[in-house]
Amino acid sequence: MCGHLHLHTPIWLPVCLHVCACLLSGVCGLSSSVPRQFHVVKEEKTWTEAQQYCREKFTDLATIDDMAEMEKIKSAVQDAGVREAWIGLKHGSSPKWQWSLADRDFYRENETEFRNWDNGQPNPAGGEECVVIKDGGGEWHDHSCTSNFHFICYNGTNSTQPYVLVEDKKNWTDAQRYCREHHTDLASVRNQTENEQITAVRGSGNGHVWIGLFRDAWEWSDGSSSSFRHWGPREPNYGGAEYTFCTQITSSGLWNDAGCQYTASFICYEGESPGHGLFPWF
Repeated sequence: MCGHLHLHTPIWLPVCLHVCACLLSGVCGLSSSVPRQFHVVKEEKTWTEAQQYCREKFTDLATIDDMAEMEKIKSAVQDAGVREAWIGLKHGSSPKWQWSLADRDFYRENETEFRNWDNGQPNPAGGEECVVIKDGGGEWHDHSCTSNFHFICYNGTNSTQPYVLVEDKKNWTDAQRYCREHHTDLASVRNQTENEQITAVRGSGNGHVWIGLFRDAWEWSDGSSSSFRHWGPREPNYGGAEYTFCTQITSSGLWNDAGCQYTASFICYEGESPGHGLFPWF
């Protein structure tokens, strides 16, 4: 049975969520279905101080790969009575295109790199960081993420009809949230066949439709390539251009950006790491 409390010596199981009593130690722990264990540390530190603590005591600040891990961490944050906590995501300087669906097992070699850009796309001027399949064809355009379009969700539980057209116009972030709540995620396109299937589902007369490709410069402390993001509405908002920005998870489970110099509780993990040193500015 899940839910037993353990002081200092939590028992780790692969599926059940365990929370250790943290009033004395200031650290709560949980396990996930992947070989990583997460710890909520209630002591408040800057992001850099939290990173150093996690690397000394555990493996690193938390990297989050999917909604299953996200829900478990959200529960642990709430159980610990923490309003905001640092995770390992920090804003860098090298934007790259990546898919909203971060499940590494979903992609075979090079499938994350498939693109079907229209002529002149993506816009070299920047500022258009999300992707649509354009009206009237199967070519891709980058577009402002705040625009409202119909969108294509991917439903991983339906092998015969995995793509779902949602005829409710939303911005990219709200479309992503809807797909994760009702299906699996915004659609990834791994090859030309899938591009044609999605274009057929989109049909005619529906205008541009969002897919799951986006571009950002956020990078994980441990060097992970995870593209998973769970921003709150209108986040990240980069409040104060003089700051370097890092990521906090709130008690609602949504993420916001904040200046890395502020202090907050934080989440560490222990387990397999892709390795340090990939981002030397950390």
